[in-house]
This record gives sequence, C-alpha cells and structure tokens, in this order.
Amino acid sequence: MIDLSGKNLPILIDGYMKILKRFNLLDLALLVTILVSALGLFMAKAGYAGVDKVIEGSARVNIDVYLAGFKTKDPELFKIGEKTALTIRNQPVEPPMTIVGVKHCPKQVAFLAADGKKAVAFADPSQPLAHDFVITVADEAERTKDGYVIRGNKIKVGNQVELEGFQYRVQGVVVGISAQP
Repeated sequence: MIDLSGKNLPILIDGYMKILKRFNLLDLALLVTILVSALGLFMAKAGYAGVDKVIEGSARVNIDVYLAGFKTKDPELFKIGEKTALTIRNQPVEPPMTIVGVKHCPKQVAFLAADGKKAVAFADPSQPLAHDFVITVADEAERTKDGYVIRGNKIKVGNQVELEGFQYRVQGVVVGISAQP
C-alpha cells in the first residue's frame, strides 16, 4: 500500500518524474501509433471495419447510363457490339465494356396542353443537335451485401460515370443496374 502522507509523497513524485524524463514526445507518438494500429487490426479481424466486404458471387450485369442533352451531329454514334471504356470516380475500368443497348431520342421540351390538365413533349427547336441517350453496357461484377463491385469500384444508381470511345468522351449518370439471368 502506498502511503501518501507528507513524507513519502516527494519520493513518489520524484520517481514519476524520472520515468517521464526518459520518454520524449517522439516516443509518445510512436506508442500511440502502435496502439491505434493494433486496435485497427483487431477491429478488422472482428468484422467492424469496412475493408472486409464478403463477395457473395459474380454476375453479368447490365449498366444503364443516361446522357442528357448530348450534342452531336451523328445520333448513330453509339453502336451495339462496340467497346466503350467506363470511368467510375476517375478510375478507368479495364478492359472496355461492350455496348448491348442504345435508346435515343431528340432533346425534348414540355408544354402544358390546351386543356391545362396534362403536359405534352415536343422536340426542342432551340437545340437541334441535342439528344438524350440511354446506353446499356455489360460486364462481369462481384456481388456484395450492399451492391455490385466492378474491378474494385462500387457501382450504384446515381454514380457519375464517363464513357469513352474512339470518337467521344461523355459524362453521364447510372440510372439502372440489372443482373443478367
């Protein structure tokens, strides 16, 4: 038992001061780094870290990319069967994917009908070169509990992506992901 009454207190404080003088700030930083690393390792092993996503299997998926107001003179620019490179979060997905579907319509503008109850759409005369596309590309993806992963990149509806071919480089948004049977 430690006696903290008057006469042993200076000896106790002197002992702690000798120990603290042996450690400097660099030693303390190294000790904290080692402890945090060990804690992270144990959390990852216990399943509390996000680095251990379990792959449930792989599937062939179709990814629908919407291109709004893409301006081109050639609306037949995207052809089924051609390869196109997909970029997700500035990370190119290699090798390029195959285009399996193309839906095209001229850019439209909506007006209220004469009866005032519904809207009607017409081709936008102010932008004759603007077109809307839905490009469908297919690729192999890994399925996890919270979605699909394509070569290390998580892909979900709403992702901003970039399609690149020989004659184009356009930005679009993923509007649909479906697994092929």
